[in-house]
Parts: sequence; C-alpha cells; structure tokens
Amino acid sequence: MIGVAVVSNMAEKRAEVARDQGFTLIETVIVIVVLGLSLGVLIPFTVSLRYSADPVLTQQATSLVQEKLEQIVADRLDRTTPRGFVYATNPANYPAETPIAGLTGFSRSVAIACVTTADLNAVGTVPNPSCDLSDARTDYARVTVTVSNAVLGTVTAISMLTNY
Repeated sequence: MIGVAVVSNMAEKRAEVARDQGFTLIETVIVIVVLGLSLGVLIPFTVSLRYSADPVLTQQATSLVQEKLEQIVADRLDRTTPRGFVYATNPANYPAETPIAGLTGFSRSVAIACVTTADLNAVGTVPNPSCDLSDARTDYARVTVTVSNAVLGTVTAISMLTNY
C-alpha cells in the first residue's frame, strides 16, 4: 500500500508540474521593465548616430582648412617672390572657392581683419588693401578660413599673422 501511495503522489506532482508551465506575473513585469530600460538607452543613441557628421567628411574639411592656412602662412613668410605680410593680408589674393577644385560639395572662404594688440579678438577693420602699417593699418591680421559642406556644416580655423 505504501508503494501505491508513493506512485500516486508522484503522478499528482507530475500533473501539477505540467499545469505550472508558463510565466508568472512577476517574471513578465521584470521582462517588460528590462526591455523598457534597454530601449530607453538605445533609441537616443541610434538617433544621435544618424545625425552625426561623417568622420571622413570631417577629416576632409579639416584638411582643407589646414591647407589654406598653411598657404597663407607660407605666403607671409615668402620674401623671394616677393610676397610677405602685405600679400598675405590682402583678401583679393584668396578668393572664395565654390566648389573647391576636385572636391564636390565643399566650399572654402577666407576672411581677413586688421586688429590691434589691444584687442586681438575685436571685429577689426577690413584690409585696405592689406593690414600693413604703410596702408595705415596695424601690422596684425586675424585670418579666418571656413570650409562648408551640406552634410557636415562648417569647419572654421582662425590664425593670427604679424608683420614681424
């Protein structure tokens, strides 16, 4: 009799285990909370990636800005052609490039302002024709090079030139 009761009890437990398949309410709530938290983190991340600038475009724009600044500084230091400070601070020598030759989608411009030592960040005056003291200016120039792209936006670099 005892053996029959044990077998019967085991059969009841198997039937009970078969009925208990599925998720409890607490398990379901935990899954929903975990999914909600992960989506709350992932959605802003993926949206920000969609609108971030292409790193290749950023590198190209930075190289274009640096190239133009190096050209202006080289013109400033060149005394054999002759060029020098007067040439380098004359905006007519650096016309806007729209588009830049060989690179579609990029444009580049140069702005030059004559500034004083009292305030190098001031708006400055327009070179006429340069920032040289002989042109009644200051011997200091702030050069701003801007490269624009429809996808990237703008990349700007500013440098100072002196006549010393």
